[in-house]
Amino acid sequence: MCQPQPLTSCLTIKANASLRRSRQWKDQSENLNTNNAPTTKTTVPPAKTTTPKKNTRRKRRPTKKEQKQQQLESDCCDTSSTASTSPSSDESISSNSKQLKKSNSTQRRKRSNKSNKKTRPKIVNIISAPAVSAEEKANYIALDCEMVGIGPGGYQSRLARVSLVNWDGETVYDALVQVVEKVTDYRTFVSGITEEDLLSDEAVTFDEAQSAVTILLQDKILVGHGLKNDFHVLGLTHPWYAIRDTAKYEPFMKAVDPSSNPTGATHIPKKLKVLAKDKLGMLIQEEGKPHSPEEDAMAALELYKKHRGKWEKAMSWKVERTKTIALSGLGHHSMLHIATLDEMDAICNSRGSSKLDRCVGHGGESALVED
Repeated sequence: MCQPQPLTSCLTIKANASLRRSRQWKDQSENLNTNNAPTTKTTVPPAKTTTPKKNTRRKRRPTKKEQKQQQLESDCCDTSSTASTSPSSDESISSNSKQLKKSNSTQRRKRSNKSNKKTRPKIVNIISAPAVSAEEKANYIALDCEMVGIGPGGYQSRLARVSLVNWDGETVYDALVQVVEKVTDYRTFVSGITEEDLLSDEAVTFDEAQSAVTILLQDKILVGHGLKNDFHVLGLTHPWYAIRDTAKYEPFMKAVDPSSNPTGATHIPKKLKVLAKDKLGMLIQEEGKPHSPEEDAMAALELYKKHRGKWEKAMSWKVERTKTIALSGLGHHSMLHIATLDEMDAICNSRGSSKLDRCVGHGGESALVED
């Protein structure tokens, strides 16, 4: 109800109400007409085309399974499109499947090659030594011996075969040696020596072998592995500065805890078989086969050739160190009378080898390792 107000305000309120009623009635009638009318397609005005933002993100590379699936789908589409026109659709399908098998096999082959490259053990090949003159080659010789056992259990060793090889790997001397004592263990599985070998006409006496080796070693740099054992059975010695023992060269040795062994050594020798395989890629002393002294001497010589530069630098330092030790207690006039390393070696031996061994080592080995 209108309050006692001006007439114009009441009229506008009534007009607005009637207008709302008429709009509601019009909307209801339109809804009824649309429900009763037949269904017709309504065309939606096209939406405003907005240029999409450029996707700067890199697409993910499909996996191998997804690539195979896409290839199969494309091949199937090709075969289905040609099936209505070409009578040999089965042949095309079979050819496509063969091609797929070939591609899969090549992929597998590539993968297997890659895996083999990763897992293949790395073997170092023999590196050719720097050019050495014929005069220098004549200064080197390599030695290896094979022994048999005598006495109870065959623990005492006697010389049964000796081999010497020159710089070029040529055999200079190789002889079977007769054993006077009764042999209790021929050690054939390692030495390859049998009773028939030592009783054959080719075997020489121990004195003949010893004198021949002595002549060949004179004024030579001797190379070998574990030469202490070879010197023991030969009954020979050699100047320490002319020995290159691969069992006593520190870079070839294995570092150990001094408290773990009774001698207190910081390094222990590695087997020649292991060094030859790791450093040279050579296979020697194979399982089930006896050792070859010529082959072992050649392997020790090749090891020395590869590390000759560093080895000789170490030896030259030890020689100079020996001079200072040998001459430290001598007067000036006595020093003038010493001309060769042999004389210095004799002086060191007369003064005691323990001090010398601690300072310079023996034949290139660590100073703390005993023979």
